[in-house]
Amino acid sequence: MKQHRLLFSFLFFTNQCLLFAQAKTEEFNQFKEKYSSNKFNYTEKPPKEVEPGFFMKILQVIFQVLASLPWTFIFYAVIGLLLIMIAYSIYKNGSFLKSNAKKIYSDTDFDYIEENLAHIDLNHLINKAENEGNFPLAIRYLHYQSLQILNEKGLIEWDPKKTNQQLINQIEDENNRITFSQNTKIFNQIWFGEFEIDAEKYQTFKGMFNQFNQHLG
Repeated sequence: MKQHRLLFSFLFFTNQCLLFAQAKTEEFNQFKEKYSSNKFNYTEKPPKEVEPGFFMKILQVIFQVLASLPWTFIFYAVIGLLLIMIAYSIYKNGSFLKSNAKKIYSDTDFDYIEENLAHIDLNHLINKAENEGNFPLAIRYLHYQSLQILNEKGLIEWDPKKTNQQLINQIEDENNRITFSQNTKIFNQIWFGEFEIDAEKYQTFKGMFNQFNQHLG
């Protein structure tokens, strides 16, 4: 009787193990089937070859032509192009690597005006500022005009980095030095001190600058 119980227990345990194994096998098959589709295929595909565009084809042709040319020919061709550029710059501007000073990109580009003061048409800028009613700006241009004439006459050596006081000290003639110093104070008070100026006051100050500039001329 005891042997029958042991046999029954063994058969029952074996059956449960088989059922459990069968259930797990079905679960694994379902899992494998679910994640074996193309959606979960992470194998990298080789990139497609991109056909070069029109511009790249032109570059390839240019490089191929250059590669077929002797290096001496390329060297002399580059030298020739540089000489042509230098000759054109000298013809256009009067010297190599010198910008066209007569062209002003902005009426208030003071750095450009000061760098090219000898070539700036200040009368045009003065008239333009007057027509716009911008009298402080017109006074600044009148001050520039005095510096321009002083430099042309060799009375100062113009340098944008120099201060007004340094430029005043360069003037040897005492009368010219005193008058220019007074006009410079007017310019400083109006431009930097934001001294209010109307049309009537502007005409008075303009007369002082013009009198000095005409005296120099």
